[in-house]
Amino acid sequence: MNYDVIVIGGGIGGLAFSAVASARLGKKVLLLEKNSVVGGRLSSFKRGGFTLDIGAHVISQSEKGPLGSILRILGKENDISWEHVRPMTSYKNEIFAFPKGLAGRIPDEQYSAIQSTIKEIINMSDSDSQKMDNVDLRTYLKQKGISDPLALACFNNIVMIYVCVPYHRASAGEFIRCFRQEARSRASGYPVGGCGVIAKALADGIEENGALIRTSNKVKEIIVENGQAVGVRTEDAEYRAPVIVSNADGLRTLLDLLPAGILPEKEYSRVQKMTYSYSMLIVRMALEHSVTDLKLITHIVEGLDSRRFEEDLLAGRFPDEMPLFMPVPSNFSSECAPEGYQLITAGAIIPYETPDIERLEEIVVNTAMKILPGLKDALMWRHVTSPAGLHATVVENGAIIGLGQTADQVGKSRLGVETAVPGLYLCGAEAGGSGVGIELAINSAFELFANLGEKDASWKAANNL
Repeated sequence: MNYDVIVIGGGIGGLAFSAVASARLGKKVLLLEKNSVVGGRLSSFKRGGFTLDIGAHVISQSEKGPLGSILRILGKENDISWEHVRPMTSYKNEIFAFPKGLAGRIPDEQYSAIQSTIKEIINMSDSDSQKMDNVDLRTYLKQKGISDPLALACFNNIVMIYVCVPYHRASAGEFIRCFRQEARSRASGYPVGGCGVIAKALADGIEENGALIRTSNKVKEIIVENGQAVGVRTEDAEYRAPVIVSNADGLRTLLDLLPAGILPEKEYSRVQKMTYSYSMLIVRMALEHSVTDLKLITHIVEGLDSRRFEEDLLAGRFPDEMPLFMPVPSNFSSECAPEGYQLITAGAIIPYETPDIERLEEIVVNTAMKILPGLKDALMWRHVTSPAGLHATVVENGAIIGLGQTADQVGKSRLGVETAVPGLYLCGAEAGGSGVGIELAINSAFELFANLGEKDASWKAANNL
């Protein structure tokens, strides 16, 4: 059977592209997903009456960002209710809000430098931010006169949440765009019912608009004839379309799914050298009663140097406590835990190759108990996803985002949505776009529509979303 477009992968980028192509353009879409459910990192599952997310999530702009645009295109904007949050920072047994909470904790001149830098970031144009693409965030901050260890740790903490890459590697330009959009929207939040409701709303809307979603269908090969991508092969079928969009791992798409020798040698060599974001050790803890009213806590470890921390983790030298990203899903949504109970997620953002994960898991749990002392007595059970476990679901070395938004892999150095093979395009957290996590993936879809619209008038109606 032939289609207008075949989408490989039902992560958020593939769902976003399929949504616009089917609902706005009336394209005949086939989406193939290797897992039994769509959603990728936004999938959820049940255990003992609790709703657990595959990852550890807070959505940067919620309904005010690109996800809201996709839901409105599908007519599903009312299918999701949002609870918003202002993240709180944990440091040395104290809880405060960044940046105001730094007043009195760092020298006055450092606090002033932070305030002026934040003002500059919020008012910066895209073109000016792009000039910072190849500068790492640590260097950018020091250029702005920010040198206090706690101040730098706070920024490293934020960029690790945004792009899951430490600030000595992360692109300053990418950080600036992420921070600016979040500050302007003031809508960071979590969907009532858990992150799986996002994937369900998108999938329902896509199918209602005539697209076909086939799960448990792993693409084995992209069919190339006369130098052009014309279809895909799964284990038991072959499908054809003039447009092939891969929301699968960008590296795997180009290096493994394409027949050998198709990708030009120069591009093949460039792609081979690309690196992923950090992965995550995720410890979900079910509690028999509530221990906190906070919705999101990010924990900073005193005296942590990002370079040395990375080296120590890879060598199996672990600190006594770990930096943590700790959303409390049941404080956003009562549907995430039985009445009277609480669900807390403690995520440690770490390199995929980090060894001795079981020992690190105990450090993560002990750190969470230091932050929330009542947690120890309330803990009933915990459910853990290791980097290897994430890899089994999302591939990409278990990356939280995908290809790292590092100073050498954003802007012109990032994979483009258009590949060197005519008819084959990339979409998701691997190519094009800009932003935090799922918003990066959706913005990639928008960029791809603009690209296709320049080539074919039938795709132009998707522009100006």
